[in-house]
Amino acid sequence: MRKAWIFLFLSTVGVAEALYHADQEGAFTTNWSVVQFGPYASFFGIPYWVLGLVWYPIVLVVGLWATRLGRVDLVPELLILLTVGNIVTGYFWFLDFNIVRAFNPTYVGLYLTNYALTGLVVAENRTRPEMREFVTWTVIGMVVGAIFGGYGVSVFGIGGGIVGAVGGYTSKK
Repeated sequence: MRKAWIFLFLSTVGVAEALYHADQEGAFTTNWSVVQFGPYASFFGIPYWVLGLVWYPIVLVVGLWATRLGRVDLVPELLILLTVGNIVTGYFWFLDFNIVRAFNPTYVGLYLTNYALTGLVVAENRTRPEMREFVTWTVIGMVVGAIFGGYGVSVFGIGGGIVGAVGGYTSKK
């Protein structure tokens, strides 16, 4: 149950980081629609700050619901939700490493918050086969990805984790 409270706290931190990121991007000015976005500052026309403002409240609400307001342990199914966020961060790492070639501490903080939430779910459910497979294949993916640099570590690690979790979920059925 203690990890559930940490999860809820980190989800709230993610909301705060997303609000800060949106403020950095000028989202709360009276003329936010005229803010000039670079070609890599949006996803299908949706500014990245909107993604954070939607994602972390969803994670917080689902976390509150799944833990019954922090009264029960983290459920392993949260790994599926958080993996969606991990996939999106893989794309953002691609932009940071290969396109923009720059890092913003706010962005990295948002990525790491999602990874920390994922780590809490895995730690809470570490005895389950899908979690062991997730960790094993994430590490294998990261080692293989190191051949391709920082972005390779991210992509192969995330891909390996997905392969491991799917293998773990499907092997028990």
